[in-house]
Amino acid sequence: MTRRSSRPVERAIDREVGVVAAVLLAGSEKAAAHRLGLAHSTVKHHLANARSKVGAETTAQLVWILGPRLPAPGGTVQMDH
Repeated sequence: MTRRSSRPVERAIDREVGVVAAVLLAGSEKAAAHRLGLAHSTVKHHLANARSKVGAETTAQLVWILGPRLPAPGGTVQMDH
């Protein structure tokens, strides 16, 4: 069993990484939003926050930077709401 961090910043980062992974697996922001049960604007917000935190200017740069934390191709993304 993994222990959740009680620090909101760490949870937000994990959530953002999960959204990035969902966008990759779903093929688009809108498809990821539908898959995760989120509004498209929420997905866009998570991506923008993640780009800002890691210093990426584009989503492609974000994916490259977060690559080691993303699931392998064909993997699944599970998110808590």
